[in-house]
Amino acid sequence: MSPRTLTPALVATVLCAAALGSPPAIEAQSDLTLEFGGSQVGPPIGIEGDVARYLMAGLRASHFRTNGSGIFASVLLGQTLNDAAGGNFLAGVLEGSLVDRWGPYARGVFDVRLMGHGAQTPYPFRAFAAEGGPSLRVRTPRIGFEVSGVGGVGLSQIELFLREDGPRRRFDNDLWRYGTQGEFSVGPVTSNIGVTGGWHRTAAGDYANVGGRLVFAGRWGLAEIQVDRWTTPTSTETTGGIALVLPLGSLWSLRGFFGRTDPDPLTLAQPGSGSGGFLVGRSIVSDTPTLPSVDLAIARIVEYGAASNRVRFSVEAPPESESVSVTGDFTLWQPVLMEWDGSRWSVEVAVPVGIHHFGFLIDGTWHVPDDAPDVVPDEWGRMNATLVIEGATP
Repeated sequence: MSPRTLTPALVATVLCAAALGSPPAIEAQSDLTLEFGGSQVGPPIGIEGDVARYLMAGLRASHFRTNGSGIFASVLLGQTLNDAAGGNFLAGVLEGSLVDRWGPYARGVFDVRLMGHGAQTPYPFRAFAAEGGPSLRVRTPRIGFEVSGVGGVGLSQIELFLREDGPRRRFDNDLWRYGTQGEFSVGPVTSNIGVTGGWHRTAAGDYANVGGRLVFAGRWGLAEIQVDRWTTPTSTETTGGIALVLPLGSLWSLRGFFGRTDPDPLTLAQPGSGSGGFLVGRSIVSDTPTLPSVDLAIARIVEYGAASNRVRFSVEAPPESESVSVTGDFTLWQPVLMEWDGSRWSVEVAVPVGIHHFGFLIDGTWHVPDDAPDVVPDEWGRMNATLVIEGATP
């Protein structure tokens, strides 16, 4: 296999591993998860080469503040199942975000990401990169908008035999890129459709992309389907796939990706002919916020059950409001209309045992009261109240 074939396959493996390790939403203040699984990455379209297959194991850790600022890290070891396609690898990603909220719907974000990858025989390969930039993100209950600027630098090294059993030569590549990326979406946070696009200038030339994205989420988990059309310095390619995040009880999770990898403007990796992978995770340290009991001004148990309880939600809003409702993961994020009881708006809803997030809609405007318990941001930065119901008894 030539280095032109090997390098994109190895880089695509790193990017796939990083994507599988990234948190889809902030569910806990801190978390440490042990993961194991496998992946398969094909060579770029039009280039002959073997499919690279790996067994993988690693650690994923995160710590986030309630405003969305935080840090995420992932380390992944790969054991090759085909020496001709690529050697064992070690990959690492370190990401950080600083978030500044500007009112109920907008926030400014500055993201930084460091990544490294090292692979063994048949061709020793190493890559290091750093990138980041500012973003403006706006999310209302019905639409979302994001525009980001990004810049990055990196270095890759590969060693080759000049002839079989002969001396080796090392090739170094200085990498850089800058550009912008944007997205506009319509629909609620958990199920929406979006249009994406961007432009990137690199050491090899200009990259541009335009595409679409669908997100579906519920108690069962989260699925994201994405399709992009890329114009690169050498070709025009269509990429896309489906990413899944499925909870398997309170401590286990399954993350997976299946599709065709995107080109990467920083590392200059080409789109693969096909890839797939999964990671099964087991949380070993977690400090998910808990409440001593459910006896709150805005949420109160009025009837206990073995697995489901009747909870009375109430919120202060002007009596002349046209529409006041509660929505949360226990309603699959569908609004449940509330009624005016003479002093507050209220409604009773069946809520199962577990940890839940919710909020209120007042005349179409998202609202979380100041006294809401353990407020956390979702993946778009919208604040949600947390409701914890243990196996309660009267």
